[in-house]
Amino acid sequence: MVETPVDTADTKEQSVLVVGATGNQGGVTIDHLLAADSEFTVCGLTRTPDSEAARSLAERGVDIRRGNLNDKETLRPAVDGIDAVVIVTNIWSAGFDESILQGKNIADVAVEMGVDHVVFSGAGYHDRNLGIAALEPTGEVEQYIRSLNVPATFLRPVWFMHNLEPAYEDILDGTLALPVEEDVTLQMIDVDDVGRATAQILADPNEFTGKGFDLAGDERSLSEMARILSEVTVADVQPYTVPIEDAREEMGDAMAELFQWFNDEGYSVDIEHMERRLGFEFTSFREYLENNGWIDKKQPTRIPGLVKAMMQG
Repeated sequence: MVETPVDTADTKEQSVLVVGATGNQGGVTIDHLLAADSEFTVCGLTRTPDSEAARSLAERGVDIRRGNLNDKETLRPAVDGIDAVVIVTNIWSAGFDESILQGKNIADVAVEMGVDHVVFSGAGYHDRNLGIAALEPTGEVEQYIRSLNVPATFLRPVWFMHNLEPAYEDILDGTLALPVEEDVTLQMIDVDDVGRATAQILADPNEFTGKGFDLAGDERSLSEMARILSEVTVADVQPYTVPIEDAREEMGDAMAELFQWFNDEGYSVDIEHMERRLGFEFTSFREYLENNGWIDKKQPTRIPGLVKAMMQG
């Protein structure tokens, strides 16, 4: 799952600091960096270096560094001596305004400390000025990083397959409920592929500097997702379209607006082109289920702490 073949010609050992090291996306990025053919010194930024998750990373050889994204003073020693920084923010847990501040803070410190390359992971189409509240924070951070004097690459993943994990019990009870209309196909991606793409980019930064990539790995209707879930879990899963107004009550305005856009327009990433560009095949929805503990009703391997982890993975 974490094999990341790369061309090691013209590469040298580089130190990489992964922001949000104990989160889902930061964690899989570290997995791929540790598994890569290229030589990386992998460092992880966290506010809680004494946590069980941070200690587990340290046991695998990750240099754990303490830092608070709200406080530049704590970030400077963490970024000192680092060649590349991987920036991941969570707009749902931090809040929109605070996540923007956090992204700008770590970008400022990266420039100040002379980092050679920044990889920023946000949300699909966040650079298109669509007027969708959930896409604006990471879009603003990308625009800000582009205004700085630092080589950077931008990843824009679409809806994460792992967003289904908080609904695991409901799905196995027989209902896949999302505010997605029956005639709509939802593009999605395995968060593991975002980590893999990040490692590919860091292994060949000159090839990818200045570029941005919308990332998707599969495209399925609600009925197709329910059918595949049924086949993998051996449960009889039926699709149910949650009315947008019900979703608004449960998820809030920003998430309801995002799903309404999925229904009206949605993502249309050229998946095959992205696979050719990044040099690997993305994970299908079925493969994600098989790789993450859904077979025969087993517990998924990663359960996000918040249902609203939909843009962070």
